[in-house]
Amino acid sequence: MSHTGLLLKKISNRLECNRNRALKELGLTATQVDLLYYLYSHQEQENTLSDITAFFGIQHTSAIHVLKILEEKGYILKKPTKRNPRFKNICLTDKGYPLMEKFDANIAAIHQQLFAGITESEITELDRLLKIIYNNLEKI
Repeated sequence: MSHTGLLLKKISNRLECNRNRALKELGLTATQVDLLYYLYSHQEQENTLSDITAFFGIQHTSAIHVLKILEEKGYILKKPTKRNPRFKNICLTDKGYPLMEKFDANIAAIHQQLFAGITESEITELDRLLKIIYNNLEKI
């Protein structure tokens, strides 16, 4: 019997724990930073609640909760979209951009440690296989 599912869960838990510990001094969680980083890396487009929930595969209520916290902390703001004023474009504030620029610089170092001893072709293959597993789960 394969223990792949359990191993993936353990890896996910360890990553989340390590990230939360590192972010504690900033008063942020890994989930909050993931959302901020999404906005940072998609800043050239409008980002609505629906865009965010679709990308992360989460419920609207979960995203609303995280966005509310980030807005209260001054990292994001909401303004009407150009395509439909009834929808809100969620974007980083002047406080959010420098924070994400700092994280962008640190991500390379984290990835280097995470994938130590693994070749680029093995990382590409791992990504390919994980996407297949994820897509298979979507069909269940």
